[in-house]
Amino acid sequence: MPEAQLLVYGAGGHGRVVADAAEQSGWIVSGFIDDRVSSGTVVGYRYRVLGNREWLGSQARTYRICLGIGDNYIRRAVALFVASLGFSIESIVSPHAVISPSARIGVGSVIFAGAVVNSMASLGTGTIINSGAIVEHDAIVGEFAHLSPRSALGGGAAVGDLTHVGMGCSILPLIPIGSRSIVGAGSVVTRRVPDDVVAFGVPARVRRSVAAKQII
Repeated sequence: MPEAQLLVYGAGGHGRVVADAAEQSGWIVSGFIDDRVSSGTVVGYRYRVLGNREWLGSQARTYRICLGIGDNYIRRAVALFVASLGFSIESIVSPHAVISPSARIGVGSVIFAGAVVNSMASLGTGTIINSGAIVEHDAIVGEFAHLSPRSALGGGAAVGDLTHVGMGCSILPLIPIGSRSIVGAGSVVTRRVPDDVVAFGVPARVRRSVAAKQII
């Protein structure tokens, strides 16, 4: 059971779920860090926002940090900032997820209840495997990507860095999805999706390009 005190960076709905999963897996959750919510605000049923990024910079590096931000780009920016301060960034795995011992889980990832990550699957740094999502054998999820609730990634399929896969999507085995793309909810992906696009439908088709986002 982890003994170090944990801070959750991000006090929104996603951050609250991360805090719950952390507590359930044995972490001592001290509270939230947030750059938009005032210090002292009670979030959820008991945790408080302790401060913002300036406050964090003044704290002892004995705290551990986990990422409670759903937006892929902001989550990456926060991870880079936290690492630059010398804090350890932790992965949070719900005790109600099923994880193969041969799977690789990148630093700063979060895996929620009901998720399954099967044999030899690989999750990059800062990934989100949301409630009930499935990552089948040998599948790859890139850095700071997000598999939404009930999405499924077939065996040997791949999702690129910073890509968001919507709720209830199915990606067939061996199909690659590019980086920085969005796959709309309920889609069935039967062929390659390139970088920097929005795709959706059954089967999923490319609908438009995604505007480049500036890294904070």
